[in-house]
Amino acid sequence: MAMLLCIGVFGQKTSISKKRTLDKKKIELKHTTFGIGGGITRSVIFLSRNVREFNDATGFNVGLVYGGNKLMRIALEFHQYSPIDIEPTWYDINAKTYEANLHLLARFKRSEAIIYPITGVSVNQFKGFFTGKEDFQNLADKYPVNSEVRSYWIGANFGLGYEHQIGPLKAVLQYKMRVGVQDVVGKINIMDVCYSLGLRYDIKAYTPKVLYRIITRSYRPRYSVN
Repeated sequence: MAMLLCIGVFGQKTSISKKRTLDKKKIELKHTTFGIGGGITRSVIFLSRNVREFNDATGFNVGLVYGGNKLMRIALEFHQYSPIDIEPTWYDINAKTYEANLHLLARFKRSEAIIYPITGVSVNQFKGFFTGKEDFQNLADKYPVNSEVRSYWIGANFGLGYEHQIGPLKAVLQYKMRVGVQDVVGKINIMDVCYSLGLRYDIKAYTPKVLYRIITRSYRPRYSVN
């Protein structure tokens, strides 16, 4: 009789333990992180055109991140750079970058820091006045001389990020290279090198039901998940 009672109590405790584990997993899956941030950014803009040394453009960036309670999150960013000149070929250059990236998160057990590889795509805008002088790329065959030129190029982003909790905010440092197709010659090469430093504020967000159902499929063979 005593043995049956022990088995019953043990079974009840096991059932309660499983339920608590399941409830915890459900909470983790239903809630994730949504963050908004901004900061300063520095870039060579268009490496094959910006041949002058120490001629990086400085600007600002804003970004959104979604996810991060597990190993991956999505990030959208916008960069706007202050005007620069690439004398004597280009003047009054204005550049912008729109990008979407994935962050693969690696956490430290005894620290508030996170390090993450970055991969994604970007659309880069380059607008400036083209004089045609010292045109070593022969861009005059493509663009009218003494005219304002607006061009776009698509880049593949590769980089590394680091963030650290500071009170309610997170300090974020990122380095990215953007690979794309060069003007005229059509060869794939590094087109941009970018650094950014800023702050981000995160809030709790809900995981969309569709994503939640996809994620929870892995638990259904062992547990019943609503």
